[in-house]
Amino acid sequence: MRILLLKGEQNMFNAQAKGHYLIGAKQVKNAIIAGKALKVYVASDSETQIISPIVELSQKSGLSLFYVNTRKELGEMCGIKVKASCAVETI
Repeated sequence: MRILLLKGEQNMFNAQAKGHYLIGAKQVKNAIIAGKALKVYVASDSETQIISPIVELSQKSGLSLFYVNTRKELGEMCGIKVKASCAVETI
C-alpha cells in the first residue's frame, strides 16, 4: 500500500503512533527484518539507492508504505531537527 502524506497531515504521524518509531535506513531495515515494523515512512526526495531496499522489503512484508514529500518534512514529523530518508513505526 502506498500513501502520500500531505503537509497538513504531518500531525497524524505523531497522533496515530501507538508504538515507537525508528529513524534511518539501517534501523528501518532491521525493524522490518525482525518483524517489528507496523508502518514505513519514506521521503520522496531520498536517494533511490537508499530507499529502494526499504521499499522492496516493505512490499514483500505487506507493510503499509507512506510517502512524505521531503526528507525535511519527515524529519519534522519524527520530531528531529535534521532530515530523514525513512522512518518506521514499531510494535
